[in-house]
Amino acid sequence: MDKNIVEILCAKDENAAKNAAAQLIKEGNIETFEALCEKMDYLFDFVRENVYKRLDFAINKDNFRQIIKFFEVYSSYFDDFFSTVLSKYSDENLKKEMIDILQNGTDSQKAYAASYFIKKPYSEAEKILNNNLNTDFEPLFLNCASALGKINSLGVFTEYKKNLESDDEFVKLKAVKFLVSYGNKNVIEPLIYAMEKSNMPENIAGEIVNLVSPMELLKNDFENGASLFNNLINGLGEILPLENIFYYEIYDGLNFLAENISLPEAVLLIYNSKIKFDILTENDEYIFDLDKNTKNEIFEIKNFLSSQKVKAEEKKELLKDFITEDSPYLSTILGIIKEEKIKDFTDNICLLTKSSNETVICESVSALAETGELNRINKDSLNIKNKNIKAIIDRIFS
Repeated sequence: MDKNIVEILCAKDENAAKNAAAQLIKEGNIETFEALCEKMDYLFDFVRENVYKRLDFAINKDNFRQIIKFFEVYSSYFDDFFSTVLSKYSDENLKKEMIDILQNGTDSQKAYAASYFIKKPYSEAEKILNNNLNTDFEPLFLNCASALGKINSLGVFTEYKKNLESDDEFVKLKAVKFLVSYGNKNVIEPLIYAMEKSNMPENIAGEIVNLVSPMELLKNDFENGASLFNNLINGLGEILPLENIFYYEIYDGLNFLAENISLPEAVLLIYNSKIKFDILTENDEYIFDLDKNTKNEIFEIKNFLSSQKVKAEEKKELLKDFITEDSPYLSTILGIIKEEKIKDFTDNICLLTKSSNETVICESVSALAETGELNRINKDSLNIKNKNIKAIIDRIFS
């Protein structure tokens, strides 16, 4: 069995699989566990669930500490599983052991230990959890953030909330990840604001959905929900994985928008989604390696969007209303204008090139170039100081 323990653990024979699980726990072999972690990537969800159930069956009050040996190999598949198991047998000695690991372990070991304190909040771990936020190992950072949220550590919460205002996009994104993991929904509005003011709004949107579901926000706070949903659509296939299309509740969200089509944001989002799903389904590079269920969902969404009719005149008037510097949909509008080569709003876009926001200037110049209207502006009159943006604009004019 030694050579095939992972295969047996994942196979159909329940008795043999339970024996394999018992052997894995008894021996605590790191190499075998590492092979199991690699195997988990290729298993169906129901098979993974069987693995968890078999391992759980093999673990008891006399051997549960064996799984601490596996802390040497981090796997997101076992993060929650290990913390759940350990929390069942928690006592003062185990708490002290987890504290010691947080202080002296490897990043992998610390990540599992921090996860334990999500299940078993412990105020005496606050300082050590806080110290570990300096790590570059994201699972450790996120688990510490979540554990700190469980004990309501207000000082670090306030610090990261303040970081949402940073001009450094990566500082801002790290703050978003912390606050989402911390788990306080009272911070949703600042998160949405940070998303709208960011140069990486799709990345931030992909994090916010780990705190609040898109449908929940659409129903309870339409303005912020629509903004979030729009950035999810924009990010699909490029920044955000298409495999998450169910998690992002895209089909349900679009149905909700269709039911509220009298709202201009709803019309815009459906319009934008139609363009996006036409692109996704007309280019095999986006969908060729997706599973059958995901592909079917994408084409169902495309068919649904095809049934939603918006008159050309309505679309143009709608676009015009959103072409303002402070609109959270400006990037989306300019993207639509570029994609469909719409020339009707050249005057409005030319005005945007006089903005003090260099990102807005850059996106506007790009839209003018795509619609063949670049001759309407003078490159030398653009107020650009950022070297990277200046290089992009130079390329556009070249």
